[in-house]
Amino acid sequence: MSQEQDAGRANSPGNGLGESASRTESHGPPSPSGPPPGARPWAIVGGAAVLIAVFWLGAAAGGPLAGGLGRLWMVLRGGQPTGGTTTAATQYYTCGMHPWVVLPKPGDCPICGMKLVPLDPAKFTGGVTIDPVAVQNIGVRVSPVILGPLTQTIRTVGTVAYDETRVRDVNIKIGGWIEKLHVDYLGSPVKKGQPLFELYSPELYAAQEEYLLAWGNRNKMGSDSAPDASQGAKDLLNSARTRLEYFDVTAGQIEELQKRGTPAKTITMVSPYDGVVTAKNAVEGMKLEAGTQVYRIVDLSKVWVMATLYEYQLPFVQVGQNATMTLSYVPGQTFRGQVIYIYPYLNDRTRQVDVRLECDNPGMALKPGMYATVEIHSTLARDRTLVPRSAILDTGERKVAFVSLGNGRFDPRPVRTGDSAQDGLVEVLDGLKPGEQVVTSGQFLLDSESNVREALAKMIRGNPLSDQAAASGESGGGEWTAMPAEAARPLEALLHDYLAIHEKLAADTIGGIAAPAEGIAQRIDDLLKVTPPDDPHFWHRHEEAAIARGKALELAQTGSLEEARLRFADLSVALGKLLSATGIPRTFGKEVQELHCPMFRQGQGGTIWLQLAGEARNPYLGSTMPGCFDQRKTLPIAGTVKAAPPPVGMPGQAPATQATPMPPDGLGSDR
Repeated sequence: MSQEQDAGRANSPGNGLGESASRTESHGPPSPSGPPPGARPWAIVGGAAVLIAVFWLGAAAGGPLAGGLGRLWMVLRGGQPTGGTTTAATQYYTCGMHPWVVLPKPGDCPICGMKLVPLDPAKFTGGVTIDPVAVQNIGVRVSPVILGPLTQTIRTVGTVAYDETRVRDVNIKIGGWIEKLHVDYLGSPVKKGQPLFELYSPELYAAQEEYLLAWGNRNKMGSDSAPDASQGAKDLLNSARTRLEYFDVTAGQIEELQKRGTPAKTITMVSPYDGVVTAKNAVEGMKLEAGTQVYRIVDLSKVWVMATLYEYQLPFVQVGQNATMTLSYVPGQTFRGQVIYIYPYLNDRTRQVDVRLECDNPGMALKPGMYATVEIHSTLARDRTLVPRSAILDTGERKVAFVSLGNGRFDPRPVRTGDSAQDGLVEVLDGLKPGEQVVTSGQFLLDSESNVREALAKMIRGNPLSDQAAASGESGGGEWTAMPAEAARPLEALLHDYLAIHEKLAADTIGGIAAPAEGIAQRIDDLLKVTPPDDPHFWHRHEEAAIARGKALELAQTGSLEEARLRFADLSVALGKLLSATGIPRTFGKEVQELHCPMFRQGQGGTIWLQLAGEARNPYLGSTMPGCFDQRKTLPIAGTVKAAPPPVGMPGQAPATQATPMPPDGLGSDR
């Protein structure tokens, strides 16, 4: 562009500067503070010259400067910058009654013939947008994604048991009799050194006398005694004392014996431990033999709790972990313990492993045999991405979380989850990051809406329905190896009568259908007289022949088009099964197909009809939607025996059925 052209455009009436100049000149006298009237035209000319020079330098420099100046020039001209090209989104159209029909151009539905309505592709991207008021009404709640320790709590049931390392037995080492019993009932608490019973034993009495003799003999030894005699007396005394100690006579009792100087009839046996009596095998006057267990005493200041875990819980439990325990009959109190042992074997019946906990027992509140609720705490990792478990929708095949984007917008995210944590949290390995807001309530409604939109989005992203073929194929072979002539003739006549009724109903009339309907019943009677080759029980397996005969007679008696179509549907289903088993006679010479109408009997999944190959003529919808169908298959020719399908992947074998290409203008429409 030349400088003269720039100057001309800068002062042209269509330019912003020119318009400003003309408006200024038409406003009358200038204000006192503005420039004099004669100076304004020169200012405009000067500004235009500066702009011309700047644009000329920008064009010479090129690059971003030239582009920026070009966009500035477009703005000055009152236009829009052309900074890039935009591609308009393709408009799609769908049918209100058949939402799976999605076409890239307007027109009629290929199934029902209704006008297609526009479909906004930008709306169906898998995301969900809901009015904020509706979000509040449906109870949507969100929680943040957090970063925290992955702490797991295993809850199980435990049983309080004795600490086996604190169980003691009191056994008698000599025979004798119990003269007096001091601890005379089970459960009695005892202290170390507390008297248990008085024992009379001749052997123990003799041991006392022996000790007193040794004691007296030692005392008689003077300083002038021979060293060997003195040492012998000392050794004898020590031997006698040791014997008494081995009989559980205490040092205090030996000292009393020395002071007394005479043996006592009975010796008081004292408890060597603190604890509670859990077993008692003694009564006053009872004779005891050496080795008899008189008492069992257990120290209950510490107890064991035997908990059971399943196999999958074992990786989360280690020796040394802390545990807490509560009892329903000691409300408000929590007992703390520690895992001290994991048993190295499994109960093969329950598939559980025993874990031993050790707990303090203040106040003897924990009594062996009690049931307790045990919680074992384990910290698997320090920093992990965690979300509430309720935020994850698990369908079995996928896991989804809805992220709130604000202003009623939600984004469904596929996620991978890890281990469960306490307080209802679960670890997220992929799909979410800390700080995002996830939906924890009401996400089922969002998931339903998201699935619908995602399905439509996939249809939009994939090939249009007009480029896809309708479902079509050939049914498997029949059961008859050959068609006898006496069976082929009634079958051919039956087909002619059926097709005649089909044409009448497709034309929205029932005039003249009684005779062919009665003819169908007669042809079935003739057919039942024929025994199929190599299959004498064929008619016992195929009751549809008798059903078709009854429906044909009912059809002959109908007086309305609506009722006739209902009876014709039942007749078609029965004949379809029958002809698939017998096959079409080769002498019929025409291809017979089975078509499916999804619009008739929608609550039952639609229904079928039979017709010759070619343009579809729907007998149920008639002239309203004559070409409505979504599937078709060709019935087999008689003598084509049904064969087992070849193994998948075997080379050189053709598939059992082949799809027949359908018209490309819709879902199986013959237009």
